[in-house]
Amino acid sequence: MNHLRLILASATLGVGLVALAPASASAQITHTTPRAMRGTWYGYSKSYGFWEKIHVTKHSFRYSAEGQSYGMKGRHLSVVYGHRHGKTTVTFQYTGHVAATDSYHFGKAKVHGRYHTALIQDGTTAMFHSRVKSYYVPKAYRFI
Repeated sequence: MNHLRLILASATLGVGLVALAPASASAQITHTTPRAMRGTWYGYSKSYGFWEKIHVTKHSFRYSAEGQSYGMKGRHLSVVYGHRHGKTTVTFQYTGHVAATDSYHFGKAKVHGRYHTALIQDGTTAMFHSRVKSYYVPKAYRFI
């Protein structure tokens, strides 16, 4: 009987220590953009009806749409890697600020009956290296 109490006390103590242990961070912050994401990407926002463009280099990010643009580069750019729905998402933000841009992840989009790799922006807009207006994003790649 004493052995059973000792085992239960040890198990309770072990579970308590695991619960109090600090959780590991689920996001990683760096100043370098992913190599696969670099280049110029064009996306047509079907919900708003305008073209969007992002230009990503190793240490810079520039977004433009409807005549307005903003950019971040160098030490002012923080690239935040996160995980949502089993996919790695990337968000760009000013270093030291909470506000960020849209989140991006790689997925597939159907163009003229064939699947193409696309940069999915916030789960609704697919971005390609060329201007593609008519596409379909499957449900597996859509999330907000």
